[in-house]
Amino acid sequence: MEIQEIKKLNQEINNALCKKQIKDALAMIGNLAKQFQSGSIIDDHYNIQFTYKSLLSYAVEGVNDPEQQKMYDKIIGDTFNLSDRLFSFIYKQKSSDYLYQLRRQSDNANSIENVISNFYEALESDALAGQIGQQSNTADESIKHIFNKLFSVHDISLSEHKAIVGILLDEDVNYTYRALFVSAITVGLLQEFSLEKLLVLFEVCSSKTQEVRQRSLVGLILSLYKYDNRLKYYPTITKRIDLLVDDEKNIKAISSLLINLIRTRETEKIITKLNEEILPEVVKMHPNLRNKLDIDDMIGEKFIEGENPDWEDFFKDSPELKSKLEEITEWQMEGADVFLSTFKTLKHFPFFNDVHNWLIPFDVKNPALAPNYGDDQYIFGSKSVQESLTKSGFLCNSDKYSLFLSVPFMPSFQKDMMAKMFEQQLEQIEDIEKDDSLVKPDKKEANINNRYIQDLYRLYKLYPHRNQFEDVFAWKMAFHKKQFFSTLFKDQSYLRQIGEFYFKKQYYLEASEVFAILLADNSSHVELIQKSAYSLQQVGKYTEALDLYLRADILKTDQLWTIKKIALMYKSIGKPQESLNYYLQAEKLKPEDLHTQALIGHCHLDLKNYKDALKYYFKVEYLDSTNTKVWSPIAWCSFVSGNFEQAEKYYQKLLISSSNNQDLINIGHVYLCLKDRKQALVYYKKAINLMNNSEEFFNTFYEDQEQLILNGVDELDLPIIIDQLKYSIEE
Repeated sequence: MEIQEIKKLNQEINNALCKKQIKDALAMIGNLAKQFQSGSIIDDHYNIQFTYKSLLSYAVEGVNDPEQQKMYDKIIGDTFNLSDRLFSFIYKQKSSDYLYQLRRQSDNANSIENVISNFYEALESDALAGQIGQQSNTADESIKHIFNKLFSVHDISLSEHKAIVGILLDEDVNYTYRALFVSAITVGLLQEFSLEKLLVLFEVCSSKTQEVRQRSLVGLILSLYKYDNRLKYYPTITKRIDLLVDDEKNIKAISSLLINLIRTRETEKIITKLNEEILPEVVKMHPNLRNKLDIDDMIGEKFIEGENPDWEDFFKDSPELKSKLEEITEWQMEGADVFLSTFKTLKHFPFFNDVHNWLIPFDVKNPALAPNYGDDQYIFGSKSVQESLTKSGFLCNSDKYSLFLSVPFMPSFQKDMMAKMFEQQLEQIEDIEKDDSLVKPDKKEANINNRYIQDLYRLYKLYPHRNQFEDVFAWKMAFHKKQFFSTLFKDQSYLRQIGEFYFKKQYYLEASEVFAILLADNSSHVELIQKSAYSLQQVGKYTEALDLYLRADILKTDQLWTIKKIALMYKSIGKPQESLNYYLQAEKLKPEDLHTQALIGHCHLDLKNYKDALKYYFKVEYLDSTNTKVWSPIAWCSFVSGNFEQAEKYYQKLLISSSNNQDLINIGHVYLCLKDRKQALVYYKKAINLMNNSEEFFNTFYEDQEQLILNGVDELDLPIIIDQLKYSIEE
């Protein structure tokens, strides 16, 4: 059996259990267990199936058992566990993924307890060496071994669980090691469900070390998201979630963490915008930029004192570029991942061949960086720069390593220039981050989990063998749809934050779903109703949006914005008369609003009230003489009303300002109605040439035949006109 077929069966069994189709799941498990000759799984499968059949029998006989539901849930949980064991057994034989390669290699290796014990001995050895002035990195050499062990292990005993939690909460162990080991637990858990690993993350959320605690929370939330459908079948997990909820600090931390995870959906959009819009524009303007912004002198005192006074003058030639660069700054301040496109090309160093190096917290004393920080000629030889860069949250750990590792390949002049720039900018960033931490006490932990999320993002998106991992950042991060979310967040204000974030980032479908949940508990909140309606409108659900706009209008009458939205929704669902009624209401609230005047004209046009439509279009033209777009509906209404001279006048004005195929066709219609067939053919031919598609022209012409006949064109003449036109375009 091929590995893809095995993975498909794994998913089918999980789906069956989520739908409570226990019999079907047990049947598939039984067949696979026999095929792969797993004796212990066959025995356990028999026991679960026997218990389930007994439960079904008692239920059919009507036996009143108060423990029946609890037993039913336990059977589902046990079947999930049996499935996990079976596929772990099969993958170990068949899969070439790194996880199972490690598991095959570690069959005869030391237990987790021994590996951790050896690590403590290495730490003591390094400490003793340091006391006598010697350099020893014994512990550094063993971290990969521990990482791989924690990543790949499936079955964890109680004593091993205790040893793992012990080292992760040991404040005497360097936080970089402990944070890395938490990542090993997380990445392994996201590959393959493990109740024991999930419980480890719950316990380590109590760590006093922010880096360790935040990584535990990130791993926990991602795991709860992935395995949400099965959580209720594990009472120990539901109890742990309840304990987590008891601490308000945890809820606040998780709330900001969720926003950071949802924000990763923006990353590809940001990269596309940078690569396709902003950077090409910067390159195009490069000579101007260098001259007008004094790029060559940007390190001097003038730059330190403030912005270049010519900045605004430069951007007057490219105002869009200025707004885009400001958008980058805004993204960065929000915590968006703006550096991925910059650093993705710097992940080719051998350092990144190992999974654990993608997730290790940045430390200038990492042996891989020895050539950089030991020599003062290098950009990062300064201790102050090292410390500032380590503490700074503007780059994730992985990108800091990329930056350090790239230094030996830079020309000397570039190193010197970058050193000065970094020293100045890091000081400014440090001051900003200090101010932020004073104003927003939770900002530091949000920065930590955001950096870690970016590290994970790079692993799952850039690691050479990333196809061996499920890409967690391909998930929609729709936390509001998960059961664990409602258990964690009793306070609706946290859900509101997520809804507002979706709304701000224009994820309108998700925003509408969140607002719907909020409205279920607060059905008279006008702003929520309006935002929900607007979100539904943006995804094309006009009827649902209309219902909400109407509700908002009842709760808060005479709001111009709401009334115009109701009118727009009626227009969108094909009810122009109802739309007109509401636009007339809007006109009373703001009589001189040109937009409303134009829309009233459009409604009359849809209702074929051409004379009334013309009144409003002429009013728009009178009040805004620069508005040339209104000429088109004026011309058309004049034409269908039989005022051909007026129609000709406005079409000619349109053709002078800008020519489009529809205007050319329509002026041809006007001349046809004026009995000037030669002139009509001239414009029809121009339209065909502009369209580059005669079929499209003739389809339009056939659609307009009824109107032409109503305006006096003899129906018998139309085939003659068509054929004459066809001959003329062949010439």
